Amino acid sequence: MKHSAILAALALILLNACTQKTDDERAANMLKEARYALHHHLYDEARDTIFSLRRKYPTAIEARQQAILLLDSIEINSAADSCRLATGEEWKRLNVKKQFFERKLQEDLKKRNKH
Repeated sequence: MKHSAILAALALILLNACTQKTDDERAANMLKEARYALHHHLYDEARDTIFSLRRKYPTAIEARQQAILLLDSIEINSAADSCRLATGEEWKRLNVKKQFFERKLQEDLKKRNKH
């Protein structure tokens, strides 16, 4: 009886270990959430998800690299949407921001492609 209880406990531990997601998988899911938020123009939510991913999963390197690019896209789209409603100096400021993140995205893509 004692052996079967130990075997059952070990089986539960192994089952739990096999079904738990890794940090990489959790971070990848957070990237999906951020992309969904971006697609629906929920820029603050998308940013917050990226920042949370960076805090929670410092070792999820691939997801963090993708998050850099995604954050650039979030900023570009946010500025572009805001430009549509802005005028005068506010439009100029937002347009400069959008152009900055477009250039930043290109540089980040170059760096990523080198590795």
